[in-house]
Amino acid sequence: MADQRAFVTLDSKGRATLPEEVRRELRVQTGDLILLESTGYGTFELVPASLVPKDQLWFHHPEMRKRLAAAEADFTEGHATSTRTPKAAQAFLDRLKKRRRAK
Repeated sequence: MADQRAFVTLDSKGRATLPEEVRRELRVQTGDLILLESTGYGTFELVPASLVPKDQLWFHHPEMRKRLAAAEADFTEGHATSTRTPKAAQAFLDRLKKRRRAK
């Protein structure tokens, strides 16, 4: 939105609605977070933000956290397998998948 201006008006609770073209340019939607960051020049910059980057949300899912904790415990206890070639690694993974399907 270079060289464009948009005005917003605050309501009695201090809320403002961003014009559609601003939301589109920032690529934000209803419910998205926007950080107001001080520029050091007495102004603020609107920065689309998230508490956890959307592409990393899977990592914070309780089931994934549980699985990662179990894997880390296994590794700490010395339960690890190493392979020397990609082919051997794939064969090992295939055996694990078969074992899991058999359960």
